[in-house]
Amino acid sequence: MANDSRFPLSASEARALWERLLTGDPTASSDFAVTYLDPLTDWLIERHPHCDPHDCATAAEDTILALIREPASYQPERQTLEAYLRMAASRDLQNLWQREQRHARRRADLEAVELSPEMRKYLRDDAADPATIVDREEDLAQDRVKVQRHSDEILSSLAPLEVHVFELMRAGERKTETYARLLGLSDRPPDEQRREVKRIKDRIKKRIGRAGGKNV
Repeated sequence: MANDSRFPLSASEARALWERLLTGDPTASSDFAVTYLDPLTDWLIERHPHCDPHDCATAAEDTILALIREPASYQPERQTLEAYLRMAASRDLQNLWQREQRHARRRADLEAVELSPEMRKYLRDDAADPATIVDREEDLAQDRVKVQRHSDEILSSLAPLEVHVFELMRAGERKTETYARLLGLSDRPPDEQRREVKRIKDRIKKRIGRAGGKNV
């Protein structure tokens, strides 16, 4: 089967890049992500036109990160690297849909539960109880631990450039030109800069939401 034009490498070049991942080449993961992330995302969007493009991007990221972490999961004697990535990305997209459906059901269940007036009064009266205050402080401490864990999870899922973008977002930076300069887009037209910066920021926000963190 001829290579999909979206995927830029020949079969032998793709095999060589995968072998670099397998042998622990320190630059291979970055080269692999740059080479395959956008083409794989575009393929998913074209294959699933009614799907949220952000979900397609997330699924493609999951697939790329999974192979970077475990390159031996791909067996070149069975199929081409492109075929493997397409199959894995389709599966990851399906898993993402199922997770989001479960989350939506849980949210609906929680919203359907309403406390009685008597229970609300009890909670208000109980707020000043010393034992309640201690419990609340313990809950806050646990929340802080969760926030740190979510932050670590988010950072570990991002490519090196995306980490820098995430830090700028957390610092409250809003200027498109700042992000464009970081991403090497300064020579692009302003409209294209805005589109590309927004695409990357939206991708990071999606990651944050999936990790359970707050929007930045």
